[in-house]
Parts: sequence; structure tokens; C-alpha cells
Amino acid sequence: MGLLSLEVTDFRNIQHSTLDFSPGLNLVTGKNAAGKTSLLEAIYCLGRVRSFRTSVSGQPIRYGQAAYRLVGRVSQGEGRSIPIGIERQTAGLSVHLDGQPIKRLSELAGQFPVQVLSADTPTILNGGPRYRRQALDWALFHVEHGYREVWQRYTRTLRQRNAALRTQQATAGIRAWDAELLDAAQQMHRYRVTYFSSLEPHLVDEIESLLPGAEVKVRYQPGWPANAGLSEVLETGLEKDRARGYTRFGPHRADFSLLVDEHSVAAHCSRGQQKAVTVGFLLAQVKLQREKAVPMGAFLLDDISSELDAGHRARILHALRELDTQVFVTAINDAAIDADDWADTRRFHVEHGDIREAQ
Repeated sequence: MGLLSLEVTDFRNIQHSTLDFSPGLNLVTGKNAAGKTSLLEAIYCLGRVRSFRTSVSGQPIRYGQAAYRLVGRVSQGEGRSIPIGIERQTAGLSVHLDGQPIKRLSELAGQFPVQVLSADTPTILNGGPRYRRQALDWALFHVEHGYREVWQRYTRTLRQRNAALRTQQATAGIRAWDAELLDAAQQMHRYRVTYFSSLEPHLVDEIESLLPGAEVKVRYQPGWPANAGLSEVLETGLEKDRARGYTRFGPHRADFSLLVDEHSVAAHCSRGQQKAVTVGFLLAQVKLQREKAVPMGAFLLDDISSELDAGHRARILHALRELDTQVFVTAINDAAIDADDWADTRRFHVEHGDIREAQ
């Protein structure tokens, strides 16, 4: 699975470009502010329906225009492909998959898995609990087919329980949602615990390669106190939930953190070490996808020559080549990236939002 082609219209400083890509390495060069990162952002939006640079949904719309439009064709293997179309207006969003409109963005999950490493990207270390939950949920959408249905059921039931709390319904009306909420919550929790258990060996291998001798662990907090079950917490905390107007505990409050040598990465590691841990985590996720026979998508690396030293750059690109995943890399010039090991490489050059394939 990879991105075969992309048509970009009125996205950031890109007025219009139609591009065909390599299933291997795609190297995008150009001066700063030329539009290199904007191209990666457009690719990311095609897979995630949101930007990695801003939380303001309409911000990528080119100045003076009413909407941006992205149309990509994604390989499904064995010569098959499907189109994905996204149009974002300031007032709304339209998403089409294989010519049909989709109502839930989670339906797009698994069609085009995409990971990004960029200075503009929130990470598992600095993105906050909400970001980490979103990253975890999106990863599980890809590797566990049953997770999306459980997540949707939990989200729907949580919304109903919160509505009952806000409107100060009787106790029976609030507790009527607890059995369904608990069932979905327990399934989500099992999926998440299993995911981290499967991911950790890959993470250990990656960190050993990037930070030799360091011992890494994942600490997962399910979203309720460790010394009590969720059923007990919901029952004993009902009156506080009612006073707050929302459900205070559950998988929607989960979080995770990474420890290196029993210490918090964010608090005790240097900037370079933090970057290495973030890279290791992303590579471990890609390796787990491959282990579970999940179709590979694309890995986006934005200006890694300024973020990582030559040794770490080489390690990342070598790992991605071995995983046979599609890669997009931006750089100011070709010399920053060693593409000799890649059998299939396409080069693009960007000037003032104009993107052309380089010969």
C-alpha cells in the first residue's frame, strides 16, 4: 500500500500540482518556505484528515481561496487502487473514499497509514495526553480490525452518559448507560494492553540501535485509578460526575509515557535523546504493522538533516528501506540524503509552491 498519485489544489502556497510517486523513496528538495513541508502536510491530511502543523482545520486553505482539495490514488496491492478525495472549506469538510462519501472519519483508518517526523509535529513526549490517545487509537485502527467498532461504541455511549449527567437526570437514567460503557471500556483496555505488549519488543530493539545500552519501558495508564476497577469508580464517583457534568474516568482519559532507565524521557533525556526515542517509537509501530501483515502506508520525514545527525538519518532510512515502506523526505538539497541504497527513487523540486519532478 502506498500513494500512487496526488492532485493538490489551493493547499498552503500550492496553487495546483499533479504528481506521481515512487513506491520507494521520494526526495523533495527546495529552499526554506518553498512549499516542501506543505506537500508532506497534504499527504498527511489525505491519510489522517487533519494537519500535523496546526489544529485550525481551515488554516491550510490557500490565502484568498474558499477551500483546498486533495485527490489521491492509493495502491491496494495486486494492481488495484482506490481514490481518496478531501475538500476542506472554512465551514465544513467533505471526504470521499472510492467515490463514496464517508460519514465517520474512522472509516478512513487503514486505507492509507501514514506516520510523520517533523519539527512541527507534536510527539508522544510533548503532545499531551489527548494527542497520545489519538495516536494510540489511530495505530489500533490499523492493526486491530475489531478496535474501531469498540471505540465507536464506547464513544457513543460516553456521549449519552455525559448528556444524562449534564441534564441532571435521575440516578437510574445515568446508570442505565454504565453496563454498555463498561463492556466497551474493558474491550478497549484489553486491545490497548495487548498493543503495548506487542509493541515493546520492537521498541526495545529500536532504542538499543539508536541509544545503545539504554533500557526503555512503556508505562500505560488506563484512565482510572490503579487501585480500583472502573465499575467501582463509576459507582462511587457518580455524584462528582453529576456535579462536573461529565464522566471523569474511563479509556477516554487514558495516557502513556516512555521511560528510559526508569526515568521519564521528557524530564531526564537530552533533546537529541528525546528525538531518538520518538524515532524509535515510530519505527517500532511500523515494524508491528509489518508483523501483523498490515498493508504499509507512507513515512514522512520533514527536514531530518536539521533534526538528526548523519548516523541517525542513515539508521532511519535503512530501517524504512528494509520494511519496504514508501518514504517522503524533504531537504534543502540532494546532498543531505543518501539515496544510493534505494532501487526506486523519484526526486521533486519545489519553488514558491510550484512542484516539479526533477530528472
